[in-house]
Amino acid sequence: MNTILVRTVALLPLLAGACTVGPDYRPPATALPASWREPTAAAAAIPTAFWQLFGDATLTALVERTLAANTDLGAAVARLQEARALARAAGSQRWPRLDLSGAFTNSRFSENGFLQGLGGAGAPGAVFPGQEINLYQLGFDASWELDLFGGNRRAVEAADAEVEAVQYDARALVVSLAAEVTDGYLQLRSLQTRLQIAEHTVAAWRASLLVLDEQVAAGVAGELDQLRARSELARATARLPELEAELQVAIHRLEALAAKAPGALDPQLRLDQALPPVPDALAVDIPAAAVRQRPDVQAAERRLAAATARIGVATAELYPRFSLTGAFGLQSQQLEDLPRDDSRFWSIGPQLRWPLLDFGRVRAGVAAADARTQQALCGYEGTVTRALADVEVALVRINRGRRQLAELLAAAAAARQSVALAQDLYRNGLLEFLALLDAQRTLDQDEDQAARQQAELARQVVALCKALGGGWQATMPADAATAAPQAPAAGH
Repeated sequence: MNTILVRTVALLPLLAGACTVGPDYRPPATALPASWREPTAAAAAIPTAFWQLFGDATLTALVERTLAANTDLGAAVARLQEARALARAAGSQRWPRLDLSGAFTNSRFSENGFLQGLGGAGAPGAVFPGQEINLYQLGFDASWELDLFGGNRRAVEAADAEVEAVQYDARALVVSLAAEVTDGYLQLRSLQTRLQIAEHTVAAWRASLLVLDEQVAAGVAGELDQLRARSELARATARLPELEAELQVAIHRLEALAAKAPGALDPQLRLDQALPPVPDALAVDIPAAAVRQRPDVQAAERRLAAATARIGVATAELYPRFSLTGAFGLQSQQLEDLPRDDSRFWSIGPQLRWPLLDFGRVRAGVAAADARTQQALCGYEGTVTRALADVEVALVRINRGRRQLAELLAAAAAARQSVALAQDLYRNGLLEFLALLDAQRTLDQDEDQAARQQAELARQVVALCKALGGGWQATMPADAATAAPQAPAAGH
């Protein structure tokens, strides 16, 4: 046995010169523009926790509560734990395996079989037809596949890249959740503002109707004007249930994101608060930096690395596989004889497996792995393209939205002055009620559109922050925030 062990150990230095088949991964050199087509403002950088741009303590608390309790994010953390466990399992394939085994068998040999006594009558260990024997065995089984062509090393490489990809998936989900909560909160505050405008409109029409009722009774105004005022009051009042329903739906959506039962957040979110102001200017990194920090781009790049490594796993099947196997232990027909030296047994030796005729199965596996890598490359390039487009779209909408909001606010201010003047003229008998009606309608529409646009502009700021991929650093769950090896930036 000692000679065999010496020869086996002598083979180990060969492992140092073992090759690794399959292509070595290199990040794709994706061409990126040097600047954005849409002009960007020179201002302070967007903070990591982008929801803090709006300076709303209720929003900040809601985002933190959601990221601490959201079930989708909890599942993402569990997927990361699974990926890490699978990576450890893949790494264990590179090392020897040792199993403890024990057995007891009771056997009786057929009297009509071909078995004959071994060693002659009375010889030790002789077995005869019809004889019944017990056999006790205790020992170890060992095996070690020598990774001469790097199949296991490529499997570890793929598993590690997959861990990083799943981790970036979790980070992307954090960004998405934070943006969704912020967007929903802004919608909520916008609905509250619009509801207040609608209630103010209803109160204004009720006051006008009271005046008209008095004028009709005095014979100063006609019944037609009174009917028109009642119609406008009914129309304005009819808007209230719709806005109230949308407001309650917005609250329930935020409660669902925070894993809360319906009504749990109603007391806090029902309190009327103004829509947070939109930051005047936002600084946006150059395209390469913006792409580099997006978790979904990083996840796609790591999956491309994993797919590339799996080509090596498949290619290694074309080459011989060498293993060292061994077994050693104790074996005896009598339990009391098991510890004796003469009960020892062992076996050790190399094994070779090399597929010679498989009708193209292995080569088809290599081709499939190569095709999956091409799919991953297309997925990565598509993710980069979408990332650039997301930022450009958000910038366009923010820049155009600012101008549109300024015009709508100016229109609403002019409409308020127009209504005030029309009311004075109407009270002095210098204006028909129809003209006052038109002025009030215009004011209602302008104020509602301005409130809508202000909320839309704030939501586009959120869309820009999401497109830039920031936010996960501030509130990432501890298990998913563990730093993974940073992937090289695409094209840099």
